[in-house]
Amino acid sequence: MLDLKAIRENPEEFKRKLERKSISPSVIDELLVVDKSSLELNKKAEELKAEQNKASKLIPTLQGEEKTAILAQMKEISAQQKKSQEQANEASEKVKKILEGLPNPPRDDVPFGKDDEENIVLRVEGEKPNFSFTPKEHWEIAEENNLLDMEQAAKVSGSRFYYLKNELALLQQALMMWAFRKVSDNGFSPTIPPFMTRKEAIYGTGYLEKGENYIVNPGEDDLYLIGTSEVPMVSIHAGQVINLDNGPLKYAAYSPCFRREAGSYGKDTKGILRVHQFEKIEMVVFCKPEQATEIHETIRSIEEEILKDLGIPYQVMDICTGDLGCSASKKYDLEAWLPGQGKYREMTSTSIADDYQTRRLDIRYKDENGKLQYACALNGTAVSSRPLIAILENFQNEDGSVDIPECLQPFCGFAKIEAK
Repeated sequence: MLDLKAIRENPEEFKRKLERKSISPSVIDELLVVDKSSLELNKKAEELKAEQNKASKLIPTLQGEEKTAILAQMKEISAQQKKSQEQANEASEKVKKILEGLPNPPRDDVPFGKDDEENIVLRVEGEKPNFSFTPKEHWEIAEENNLLDMEQAAKVSGSRFYYLKNELALLQQALMMWAFRKVSDNGFSPTIPPFMTRKEAIYGTGYLEKGENYIVNPGEDDLYLIGTSEVPMVSIHAGQVINLDNGPLKYAAYSPCFRREAGSYGKDTKGILRVHQFEKIEMVVFCKPEQATEIHETIRSIEEEILKDLGIPYQVMDICTGDLGCSASKKYDLEAWLPGQGKYREMTSTSIADDYQTRRLDIRYKDENGKLQYACALNGTAVSSRPLIAILENFQNEDGSVDIPECLQPFCGFAKIEAK
């Protein structure tokens, strides 16, 4: 949610920034017109209410025709007040809906672009493997070695589900435990959050209106399966005044994630790149606004360190305005090289959400003057199930076996997946 007061004070700046996210300047004009009407109607309703209160004190002192006249007059004022308040409430609700539909404006250093094809490659890291054979895609390697069964999963649960089996199941747990320990060593508090939340948490993080993909099968008790642990972790301090005097609050949350994958029909139908269910460790940080840029770079560096430790070649992407998403004002993606596909694919991302989410969830802190301010929120993925894809493809051997990154071997208990 954006700051309405700030929009009133500097509408042209918001028009300029939001236009970079394809929001027409006319939306801000409409917002200000409705906001002005809301303020005027509320003022009128308050003035009429004041007249009612004044008359209610006067009536007991009156008698006869004078009292009858004032009662009749008050009946008319009461009707006017009720109508004005209803109109004021309608205008206020319209203001709220317009605000809810506005995304977080992009920062000025975010490159302009309409879609992901206009994202900018900042750096390329690591050496691509040089195979003497034609590398296979991860799903081919996994199926040949009895590590993955999507066919039976489709019979049980439908498309885009899978059974991870044998060494690959152990490798996923090893990846999660290793990454969990790594981010914990970087000062993030390890957390396992609820895997279902109420609607307010999804609304508060900005996914309810713009990210229907994150909502899967609402339950009878107003509970929704989470698409990312960002939802319960940003909501962990909803309605609270948090203490940032000793530095940012940093969390690392493990969870399964559930997504509709709406709009992905026909895309990545084989393998586990784009599925309805996967596991993830998400980093979430609350800080003061002036700390956000430095922390964003720190989260990105941790994500890079993870891929470097795994030995996976990758590139750093600066995400353009058209691919930012609703809550983010700036975002980096890390894309791993997948030799089986012959292209880079997204592994992790990290975003600055500013006070967009904390304003919705009423998460504040006291500044150096003791004044309450909305905190800044950031998020970034440490690992998901996707690095399994990069491991299978980058470390495959001609005989069908797969070498395991050294850092994971103590956690999974083997150095190689032998060919079956």
